[in-house]
Amino acid sequence: MIVVSDTSPLRYLIAIGQIDLLRRLFGQIHCPDAVRLEACHPAAPASLREFFTTPPSWLVILPPSSGHDPTLSVELDPGEAEAIWVAKEMRATLLLMDERRGRRAATARGLRVAGTLNLLAEASGRGIIDYRTVVAQLRQETNFRATDSIVEEALRRSSQDV
Repeated sequence: MIVVSDTSPLRYLIAIGQIDLLRRLFGQIHCPDAVRLEACHPAAPASLREFFTTPPSWLVILPPSSGHDPTLSVELDPGEAEAIWVAKEMRATLLLMDERRGRRAATARGLRVAGTLNLLAEASGRGIIDYRTVVAQLRQETNFRATDSIVEEALRRSSQDV
């Protein structure tokens, strides 16, 4: 399974102390260099910057891509655009991304996308975490926003999405 991640799922999972879920769910995650650059920006949360100073061996940071889709660069931020491009190049099984515009652009290009809620629901389905407890923590400790119906839908679909 080839999994590529944008910045937001990494940021949220780090913030709530659940980053190891990615290794447990997928083994290895690929991350484009543009995501690393976003994560290391001075305005990024300190925990995210610290994580990227010595990333774990299961996180493969890819060099800048030589190709690109110019429409992505106009519509999306660099991390999202490069994550979509890299996922297409690698023929990724799954792209991890939360932002609505990025998800739409990715699915329009034939990519399968899962967000932070999908990851938490999958981890819950495997008995690794309690979904509602961790989602409550995510809402309390970060700027993550999702309606209750979206939170419940992710849980209902967890066996199909990830």
